[in-house]
Amino acid sequence: MNFKRILITIMATILPLAAGATTLIIPASGTGPGSNGSQWQTELTLHNTSASTITATLTFHDTTGAGGTATVDVAPRATVSIADVVASRFGRTTTATGAIDVTFDSAFAQKLTVSSRTFNKSSSGEFGQDIPAVDATNVPDAGSIVVLSGPSSTADARFNFGLYAVSASTVQWQLVRADGTIAATTELGYAAGAQVQYNSGVLSLLHVDARDNDTVQAIVTSGRALAYGSILNNASGDPTYVPGVLALADLRINFAGVDFGDNGKISVPDANHDGVLDHAIDVQTGTWPIAFRVVVNSTTPATFELLNAPSELRFFDAHGGLTWSPNALSAGTTLNLKIRVTADGVTEIITIPVNIR
Repeated sequence: MNFKRILITIMATILPLAAGATTLIIPASGTGPGSNGSQWQTELTLHNTSASTITATLTFHDTTGAGGTATVDVAPRATVSIADVVASRFGRTTTATGAIDVTFDSAFAQKLTVSSRTFNKSSSGEFGQDIPAVDATNVPDAGSIVVLSGPSSTADARFNFGLYAVSASTVQWQLVRADGTIAATTELGYAAGAQVQYNSGVLSLLHVDARDNDTVQAIVTSGRALAYGSILNNASGDPTYVPGVLALADLRINFAGVDFGDNGKISVPDANHDGVLDHAIDVQTGTWPIAFRVVVNSTTPATFELLNAPSELRFFDAHGGLTWSPNALSAGTTLNLKIRVTADGVTEIITIPVNIR
């Protein structure tokens, strides 16, 4: 298999979309009764700015993965609103929560807008939240830290959160108290296409009591996953959507950089300690393999695992030494290598940007 085919295989695994298709993701939608007498439904709205009819395929994803499909035609410059879409288009007659993929021809990218509103319908009126669509190409991948901010008053509101796994993923959930203390951590795997929501998630997932100004960090350790949250007022049932915010954190390991001479000198550093080399390394194609070493300083031996590497790239020892002989057909391509490193009792994911010449 040549290198271009390998890259295509990697991308197909990371983001399984049809060729020439654009996918927008509503990470959370639902129908049916919820806590405290609430009654939920999602309204999906599509608007076409083009002069042609656009046909979109809707796919519902629950905890089991794909849970039904439907199609919708949006006439030129028209708007289509689908009431209680989870029930009306996917046949869910009882309580259901999941993500919705909206897939259409990429020729209409930027010409079809997708929005949603999930609301509690009660005798007092409707209380709802907009849940924006996210382009599937922008879903966080391995090494991403997604921050979800909880309510300022746990007496007044509860905090639900969850994720949609675009590909098979592993996510470390971490609860950070207002004073910076890490109160709980758990790591879970998710099948490709699965959507999972944890209601009152601090207690139900992390098994500790919620406190004011809790923050949940969803750290993607493999795959691609879109995390989100929702704060719900206990008295009214009014929800507020909490988008996942991408952030960087100082590494808990000492990743020095990359050594090309294997002589103990750093060729390209990670000077700002964010887990990403300060600039891309240049790798030449050719007959002979190149070698370099990932340098992590630790009091105990570090372990290394490649997360998204082509088959020609492999470790030649257990101490971060890598050998690579990229195919000449890969010249001109780029790749962000993701490596899981465990050292001194903690695990982090580092990124090595590569330009293949």
